[in-house]
Amino acid sequence: AITYQSPMKLNFITSNGFSNPPSLYPINTHFSFGFNLSSVSSKTQTHITIPEPEPVFTSVKSFAPATVANLGPGFDFLGCAVDGIGDFVTLRVDPNVKAGEVSISDISGAGNRLSKDPLSNCAGIAAISVMKMLNIQSVGLSISLEKGLPLGSGLGSSAASAAAAAVAVNEIFGRKLSVDDLVLAGLES
Repeated sequence: AITYQSPMKLNFITSNGFSNPPSLYPINTHFSFGFNLSSVSSKTQTHITIPEPEPVFTSVKSFAPATVANLGPGFDFLGCAVDGIGDFVTLRVDPNVKAGEVSISDISGAGNRLSKDPLSNCAGIAAISVMKMLNIQSVGLSISLEKGLPLGSGLGSSAASAAAAAVAVNEIFGRKLSVDDLVLAGLES
């Protein structure tokens, strides 16, 4: 389910209480409105050149479910999402964060031992990667991470944080990147 809060305060609410414009990916997202990206080295070749988009929303809240892999003969190639548990990422355009940078303002839940350094946190690394792909240089973003997955549990805790952050950054700037691009950003982390 997806909800939006734009600077113009437009909301589209469905019967389940969430806004629900068509989603491009299977991660539930709830929308509402530091580190230098040039210092992050790219581990994969994710060089997409597009003009810098303006933020469409002031804040975005996304959810990524737990996952289980190693299914039968598929090893790590087969997996499935686990219903009901996962991580939430709330992303805000933050005038207190230097333009072109990401900060992690809060980590709650099972992730209280995680680093708030975006260069050492899966959510931060994925967010930075998407910002680089979108060529974001004029606004700073702040991440609040709510860990619903225990660390080291085998439920894809790191991947959930990375996926939710990548989707959130893409959504806040109007869904300019494809799901394949977001997967590459997640691989960075």
